[in-house]
Amino acid sequence: MSQLNADPCFIFTDTETTGLDLNFSQIIQVGSILTDEGFNAEANQDIGCNLLPWIVPSPEAFLVHRKIDCLEEKLKSHYEMMVELRQTWLGWAKERNPVFITYNGHRFDEELFRRQFYWCLLPSYITNTSGATRLDMMSTLQLVANFFPTSLKLPSFEAGEVSMKLTDWSESNNIEASNAHDALADCQLMLELAKLVESNAPAVWKASLQGASKFGNLNILQSEPFAMMGEIIRRKSFTYPVTFCGQNKKMNNEVAVADLYFDPDQLNDLTDTELLEQIGNSGSAIRKVKINRSLPIMPANSIPEINKYLDIPFEQLEERARKIQNNTNLQTRVSELLTNNQINYPPPKYLEQSVYSGFASEADQLWMERFHSLPWDERAKLIDGFEDKRYKELAERLICTNAPEFASEDSLEKFSNLINQRLYDKGPWLSLEKGIEKTTKLLLDASEDKKLILQSLKKNLNNKGKRIS
Repeated sequence: MSQLNADPCFIFTDTETTGLDLNFSQIIQVGSILTDEGFNAEANQDIGCNLLPWIVPSPEAFLVHRKIDCLEEKLKSHYEMMVELRQTWLGWAKERNPVFITYNGHRFDEELFRRQFYWCLLPSYITNTSGATRLDMMSTLQLVANFFPTSLKLPSFEAGEVSMKLTDWSESNNIEASNAHDALADCQLMLELAKLVESNAPAVWKASLQGASKFGNLNILQSEPFAMMGEIIRRKSFTYPVTFCGQNKKMNNEVAVADLYFDPDQLNDLTDTELLEQIGNSGSAIRKVKINRSLPIMPANSIPEINKYLDIPFEQLEERARKIQNNTNLQTRVSELLTNNQINYPPPKYLEQSVYSGFASEADQLWMERFHSLPWDERAKLIDGFEDKRYKELAERLICTNAPEFASEDSLEKFSNLINQRLYDKGPWLSLEKGIEKTTKLLLDASEDKKLILQSLKKNLNNKGKRIS
């Protein structure tokens, strides 16, 4: 995708979906804008698709984005959309170093991309491989709100509170947001806000770009004399002076940072059990962070008038940071505690939850490439060639959804069972009964424009039930 000395580019991207569940919601629209390093737009992409037959759409989601065209109009299939999306991104990033930019995407959109590339037998990773990096602008704007509050107009509706909604930031800064919650329109909002940050708070933009890679985040956390973390949680600001103090040896994306508002001398006298109790999240003496995603962090020396944001003197924090940085014994103990006390999660119950259950073998990767290169009648003959049963089942789903005339009777029976399960059984997904119940309830007090959306949804849900019965 990229070359060592290639020019950088930015790819702003956003999704609209059938719901908020990462494993059981479907992307129905993807918008992307390609720009050069100076934010000059070079290309854009706006693609949508029809609903997959086993997906029950959430009425709350559709009241936000209003994408009812996916319910009735003949759009691309989900598979066609994901293939086209990947091809476009790879084409844009050819011989360049792309930074993929989302908004709250490291918790949501990026996870959906990975899962749904996986559903389509495509490589799950694209935004952080082959020289690509990824930036979540929500972290960028948290830094702005906490340390550069006069550089942009903050969306504050109550004293001491800051909204982190993309639309609120846009409207506060006179960026047209009338078509918000459309994937491509939201990309434009991100682009305009990025221009403002780079122009009015360049130190924040520089830190955000550095933190787009895990090595960049690690360097910030290890910066001299210390780093500052600035979060917005439920509209409230929380700032912490932090420094690196350990790394998980088995999962090196997990790093520990010491909160310098806690006296580091007290950590030395703790037993391993007591020290482990101090390792946690917000409010702990030692916090765990993931360096493979954007963090609201920047070097303390990059913040002008930093003493305004500190609860104790800078010199005292500097001394505490130096103690942590020079205490290799403490760092070793923390690293070992992180490594030896990982949470063991149960194996996934459903196929959609298994995206992280191991990489595809080299043989399966080659088989996937062959699968995508052939017409559907030939693909149907390849199902049993996959080594991993996950990919066999995904291949069956793709064929039954996109070319059922070539599916075997056994595959069609499994597919029918899948649809029945997702529509009628209780599970972590939205069932047909629950979807109809929610939609009917919302219709009672809906305005006229919302009624049109909800009526389209209810028609779609009733038709799903009729087709199955």
